[in-house]
Amino acid sequence: MKTLRTLSFGALALVLAASLTAADMTKFDSQPGSKVKLDGSSNIHDWSVEGGIIAGTMELDSKFAADPSKTAPGKIAAKVETSLPVRSLKSGKTSMDSVMHTAMKQPQFPKIEYRLTELTLKETPKTAEGPILLESKGNLTVAGVTNAVSFPVTMTRSGKSLKASGTANVKMTSFGITPPSPKISFGLITTDDAVKITFEWNTTVAEAK
Repeated sequence: MKTLRTLSFGALALVLAASLTAADMTKFDSQPGSKVKLDGSSNIHDWSVEGGIIAGTMELDSKFAADPSKTAPGKIAAKVETSLPVRSLKSGKTSMDSVMHTAMKQPQFPKIEYRLTELTLKETPKTAEGPILLESKGNLTVAGVTNAVSFPVTMTRSGKSLKASGTANVKMTSFGITPPSPKISFGLITTDDAVKITFEWNTTVAEAK
């Protein structure tokens, strides 16, 4: 009986701890109007593709989410899981889109995914609306390959809405992607390895269920 009583109290403590942890976090859901842009260059011209779908959720420390201007610089309790469909990235040119989607192995890996591992507030914002300057670390998965990435993030608030924006620089070959070199009438297009990713992610406080 003593063992069962000890286990029961232990299980209850774990449940209470989990409840407190959940209560201390504010969840944000993705909203329409988000943007992702990939920019690169080649021996012919610069290129860019854009997408308007970012799915996923963000959870932030509730005190920080309520008023970032009262938070001291340092690590912030946070969880972010996002994804976007590779097919949603478009250049406006069907032939280029086909080459790009093939290079990114879209049939086997239809989504680009990102998971945050660390979020740090760089300086206390002057107002609750921001701008809120942070440094992020996370894992980016493209074409089935995952790499650790870090980049600055800026957040701004408006009521229950929170927009996160940032820029990350990556290389195609880091994700096992061979830079495309399609044949054209007067030779080959040679695509540079470097790609700049720019995003604006719109979220809003999740409704209680």
